[in-house]
Amino acid sequence: REVSGKEHSEILTSMNNLAQALKNQGKYVEAKKMNRETLALREQVLGKEHPDTLASMNNLARALSSQGKYTNA
Repeated sequence: REVSGKEHSEILTSMNNLAQALKNQGKYVEAKKMNRETLALREQVLGKEHPDTLASMNNLARALSSQGKYTNA
């Protein structure tokens, strides 16, 4: 992140993958935080309609759903 910057596409992909790994480990709070950060950056860098941004939206919804927060998902 410090070398390439948070907005670099490979960094965003890595952040997304880390969020998924955290969710798979049951670390839902950390996963939710990482998903929110990744989504915000992807919206800023790629736009709201980009497939990667939409994937981040889906991942955040799944993380929230895993916590039983269906109305937030």
